[in-house]
Amino acid sequence: MDADMLLVDLDPDQRHAVTTPSRSVAVLAGAGSGKTRVLTRRVAWRIATGDADATHTLVLTFTREAAGELRRRITSLGIGTPVDAGTFHSTALALLRRRWEDTNRRAPTVLDDRRRLVTEVLSERRDGSSARTEEILAELSWALARGFGPDDVVAGARTAGRRSPVIASLPAIIDEYATLKRRRGVIDLDDVLTIAVRELEQDADLAAATRWRHRHLLIDEAQDLNPLQHRFLDVLRRDSDDLFLVGDPAQAIYGFNGADPTLLDDIDRRLPTLEVIHLPVNHRCTPQIVAAGAHVLAHGGATVAARADDLRSAREDGPRVAVSTFADADAEAAAVASEVAASDPDLIRASRLAVLARTNRQCIVIVAALEQVGVPVMQRRLRPGELRDALDHVQRLTAHGLRTWAHDTVEAAGDGSVHRDRLRVADAVFAFCRDHPDGDGTALRAWVHTTDPFDVRADAGVEVLTFHAAKGREWFRVWVTGAESGLMPHRGATTVAARHEEARLAYVALTRATDECRISWAERRGGYRRERSRFLDDFVSTGPIAAPPPQNIIDDDRRADAGRRTEMLEALHQWRDHAARRAGILPDAICSVRHLGLLAENRPASADAFGSLTGIGPLTAARLYPSLAEVLNNL
Repeated sequence: MDADMLLVDLDPDQRHAVTTPSRSVAVLAGAGSGKTRVLTRRVAWRIATGDADATHTLVLTFTREAAGELRRRITSLGIGTPVDAGTFHSTALALLRRRWEDTNRRAPTVLDDRRRLVTEVLSERRDGSSARTEEILAELSWALARGFGPDDVVAGARTAGRRSPVIASLPAIIDEYATLKRRRGVIDLDDVLTIAVRELEQDADLAAATRWRHRHLLIDEAQDLNPLQHRFLDVLRRDSDDLFLVGDPAQAIYGFNGADPTLLDDIDRRLPTLEVIHLPVNHRCTPQIVAAGAHVLAHGGATVAARADDLRSAREDGPRVAVSTFADADAEAAAVASEVAASDPDLIRASRLAVLARTNRQCIVIVAALEQVGVPVMQRRLRPGELRDALDHVQRLTAHGLRTWAHDTVEAAGDGSVHRDRLRVADAVFAFCRDHPDGDGTALRAWVHTTDPFDVRADAGVEVLTFHAAKGREWFRVWVTGAESGLMPHRGATTVAARHEEARLAYVALTRATDECRISWAERRGGYRRERSRFLDDFVSTGPIAAPPPQNIIDDDRRADAGRRTEMLEALHQWRDHAARRAGILPDAICSVRHLGLLAENRPASADAFGSLTGIGPLTAARLYPSLAEVLNNL
């Protein structure tokens, strides 16, 4: 392997990241900047130049599919000796299995899914309604990934701004769940990391042998690290400076699963010898798409907006990023389907078009609209048989039903009566559940289409995916749908951190397009009135949009104006909340956040002007305006 050949197609920033003599390196790589290329070339470069040993190199990532792709790409670079690439959990579990065998200890059963045991705990507590179970599972997964126990979970959740009413029950649930696991002799995936950390901390010989074996550490998608994984990494690399991290804080979209992007943001303070390298050049997207992504981040209040603002495209100018408005969700889906149908047939046949949506429910409507106009939607087709029958069945199940079916299938396999293809589907369900704890059969269908766990050739066609499922993918032209209140940001994003994550998720969706991106939203969806996403405030469809200048260059007068506007908006929010409580309705039913901004800017002098700005009917406007006028007059 010629080391210099590894560098010929890299830009200067990529080349520096691959060849830097620094041992501790963090590469902050924006969307489309070639982070996976840099990671795999770094592995190959160090091995080719004799600076690292392939047998002592460990690459960690978050899914089995990603680990397999990394192994394939590294091998394709001409490395003779295989490099170890795996997930955090698989690496920790392999370590523990060797440890248990060496010490003659019985290995516990590892649960792929904690749902069944948690359901038992809730049943004993008589606290097991379906909706509440889902909420408890989500909060429990977040808490355990963050390393919280019964004594500190409530305080930790409060600090993180989580407001779920089930949090008060978590100390008892965590305690009872741990007791039930001990009684059954089982552990879950979070326990695997916790026990591995404990074993390494308590046994100096084991720790030394493990660090000798994994002396060159590389981490992919470092923005998705949760505190538990970070503890495992810290124990693995203790007293060693051989660490290479690649990630993008602007693409951190798994906070609901316990990931903490601030761990990557703050890593240079925790590791003073670390060299931080930025990859600001986007090789994937046109300047218009890069600017649109930066705009969304800047208007989402995301803490990484300034970093996204520094991104630039290596591509020539492309078409404008247009925003279209439709009367309702069905009209939006029909219009998108019509546009897709009018696209170059070669792009459809090559599966270079995609329609992205925030939720699986939107995807179902869009697929139906595409099929109605005769546009082929990409599907992975299996030959008739046990595998296809099982997959057809599980794709109709709820989130709870999915996990129950998989557990029942594995348990029934003991008597030899279960076909091996059904077990393959059960394994795939468990893999899906690890990545998507709350996913149902519809989400599983999208995951199967994306990851191809059965190695099945897909029919050509347009891909329809959620924003989350689209991460890591790219298409020539992308339609980003549902850019409206309630979806972008999602109505479930109730904390500041969650709303910032929604902005990052929208950024991920936009930057899946290489050449053309079209945004759409519906004025009504599900029977409710919607407003254009605030992430698109001030966005002009006629060309590339630069995000607002950094705050530190805004003059004093503008800062004072911003302070007065913030004070006015706070007062208007309080007025809206009070009016909603008196009427017994949700605040959004009074008027949207966007309308509050219009009220602050225009200060309507009459009930008619108030109604014109907000679309409220004359009778309601007349009833609400006196209290609004009092607020406006006091500001």
